[in-house]
Amino acid sequence: MDDLVLLHAFPLDARMWDVPGALTPSLRGHGEPDLDTAAAQVLAVLDERGLGTVVLGGCSMGGYVAMALLRRAPERVKGLVFVDTKHTADAPEAVETRHAMADRVEREGVGEWLADAMLPNLLAPDASDTARALVRTMILEQRAEDVAWWQRAMAKRPDSTDVLESLDVPSLVLVGEHDKLTPPDVAAKLAVTLRRSTSERIENVGHLPPVEQPDEFRARLERWRVQVGL
Repeated sequence: MDDLVLLHAFPLDARMWDVPGALTPSLRGHGEPDLDTAAAQVLAVLDERGLGTVVLGGCSMGGYVAMALLRRAPERVKGLVFVDTKHTADAPEAVETRHAMADRVEREGVGEWLADAMLPNLLAPDASDTARALVRTMILEQRAEDVAWWQRAMAKRPDSTDVLESLDVPSLVLVGEHDKLTPPDVAAKLAVTLRRSTSERIENVGHLPPVEQPDEFRARLERWRVQVGL
């Protein structure tokens, strides 16, 4: 899978992926908050590794960054994997919530309050203790400046319908059965926006299937790649 690139969710990092051989960069905030800047970071990593075209995947925020990359360089992507993400812009109330969290992180730093606020929305109610511990650790170890930057960048992301409708590459859309943030009906709307999509729901997980059921996630990904010839 040396041509597979996976972009992590908010507010996590590359440790959320357990996919041997995949390139899993940890995104960092830099400059004016804008996901286009994050996409440029990913493209720079691809260039450093000598990767021309890749199968690009993203979970939640990682999906937003993948869409930003598609606006910049669609020719670099030969296949897409969208995990618990959406292609539409935030509603005004969601934008306000993002900015409020960014402001609080800058005032108070990253702490247990952030993990306590995020975990119920990220994991299914019966998620394993191992998954809960890993997600909590990742959240607590993020830099406050990155968390604030990511929230402000996501708050102003555009609708990506036009970008996705213009693509003609195989796409896999995965969603957790109990995802509260981007539930199955949202994933269904994303899937119909893509020309060549395979849409699947993973049972008994929430917003983070690669963390909650890593074996099942890898199996779905590998089966799809075989089916579409990637």
